[in-house]
Amino acid sequence: MSTSPPWRSIALVALGALCYSTLIIFTRLTHDMGAMSIAFFRAFFAFLFFCLLLIRFREPLEFSRYRSGVWALVASGLAMGLTAALYIFAIQHTTAANSALLVNSAPIYIAFLAPWFLKEVRPRFTWLSLALILVGILLITGVLEKGLTLDSLSGILAGVLSGFTYALTMLFSRFLRGKASGFTQTFWNTGVASLLLLPCALQGSWDTVRSNLPVLIPLGIISLGIASFLYFVSLQKLKAQVVSVVAILEPVSGVLIGTLLYQEPLTLASIFGSLLILLSIYLISR
Repeated sequence: MSTSPPWRSIALVALGALCYSTLIIFTRLTHDMGAMSIAFFRAFFAFLFFCLLLIRFREPLEFSRYRSGVWALVASGLAMGLTAALYIFAIQHTTAANSALLVNSAPIYIAFLAPWFLKEVRPRFTWLSLALILVGILLITGVLEKGLTLDSLSGILAGVLSGFTYALTMLFSRFLRGKASGFTQTFWNTGVASLLLLPCALQGSWDTVRSNLPVLIPLGIISLGIASFLYFVSLQKLKAQVVSVVAILEPVSGVLIGTLLYQEPLTLASIFGSLLILLSIYLISR
């Protein structure tokens, strides 16, 4: 019997990671919109996408099956909404590479928080990964060489916080394992995030929103809706460790997008720092 890895599912994870990284492109195509407003429309159009999928995947409608986990679903949605807003703010105020790498540092936070929240054993490479990611952040931000402007510093801090709130989302997802399907979780996440961010969306003018709709619609459907759907479909056939390692393609593509599309400088120090962060994510995901 063949034991070769299911390459089709791995390819779907890789495609999902690439779809998620398009958040950088779509965000920078918007104009005259704040991070919170963009995050709302991303969550809202993704939620509409998942509402259409209810025709085929009806788990979210079977409320009695996951009633006990509703509080965690709501908390996860709140964390997801904050993650999106912080990540988008980071994209607007620092480089694409910095933003993508920092939000994907979530596994490091999970390694520290999971033993307390979920009573899980701390991974053996936790401290090494933490050291690698700290050195990597110093190198990619260039703070040791030239310091940071106030604008860039705010973007870096938002990126660090987005990694932490993303970790909270993943912790709630682990808690809900066996209680609610991945699709149910994403359906609730996008719905709750939309409600959380709705007041921010109402502050802008309709003319601005209308002019940005050609970007906002694919932003929600591609960078969140399709990306999440491919991830959860693949997770049904692959081990979580395999998915997490393949998903490293997302921060890698973020670095490439920043370099190739936006001519962001890629120094030797930033390359080495990026490799250290990717190595830390890989080690902690094993």
